[in-house]
Amino acid sequence: MEITNEFNTLRRLAQMHINLRTIKQYAESNRKSIQLRIENWVTPFGVLPLAVYANTLGLTITTGRNKRSVRSYLQRIYFPRGISDLNWIKSSSYLPISKLRIKTDDQYLTKYEDLIISKIKNKKIRFPFQNSLKYLTSEMITNINEHAMVDHYWIVAQYWPKTKTCEIAIADTGIGYKESYKGTAYEVENHIEAIMNAIQGNSSKDDIERGTGIPGMINIFCKGYGGCVVIMSGDTLLLIEKEQQDFYSLEVGWRGVFIGIRFKVSEINALEYLSGY
Repeated sequence: MEITNEFNTLRRLAQMHINLRTIKQYAESNRKSIQLRIENWVTPFGVLPLAVYANTLGLTITTGRNKRSVRSYLQRIYFPRGISDLNWIKSSSYLPISKLRIKTDDQYLTKYEDLIISKIKNKKIRFPFQNSLKYLTSEMITNINEHAMVDHYWIVAQYWPKTKTCEIAIADTGIGYKESYKGTAYEVENHIEAIMNAIQGNSSKDDIERGTGIPGMINIFCKGYGGCVVIMSGDTLLLIEKEQQDFYSLEVGWRGVFIGIRFKVSEINALEYLSGY
């Protein structure tokens, strides 16, 4: 299993899917561990799905044969097991893979948000970005509260100061969108329609706790920041870049929901992208 240098988002996602398939094959053959080789670097899109999937299947990912810089990075982000305590974290451009309890870890999530925001040194950019980030995490947690039926979720983030680019990934291993819509007015027959429900703002529950809609999240980060949003649930992956939406079939279905956001931080007013979506 390997992660090579790849800048194209779709090819990175294809590589991630190949690695998920390899993890599944190892687990089905009753192997206890799998080796991951990383060429030079990796991002949240690449590591979080592998960490969550391997943990779910009880498979250990070993990384000891990688170069020292890669091993050091993986240790700092606590790949693949994750952590649940940020108290010791020093200032860094990346934050660890964190496993948080749903509804009971809002203070932890707020600290995680604050650490991401602290990486943005330009105040004209940082303060508007704070609103955008709080909206993003609020919607993600609402999304999990609505559909997941699990007691925890996973999050990891990184910011690259030179390019002012941020990538955030969050995942759960709950029932997924399709199952969450069963018995509601939005019940659907497949995962594509279920994801379409989600991006159109069709909620499977009446109570919205922290956020106000995935459509707003997509508007802010795709149209506002010119970034991309990845949504994976069941046998379907959706990649949204600006106004283009592309669905892809997955050989290895994702139990639950994975959401990834990649964007270049700039000075925008998030409220402009929340009206009329």
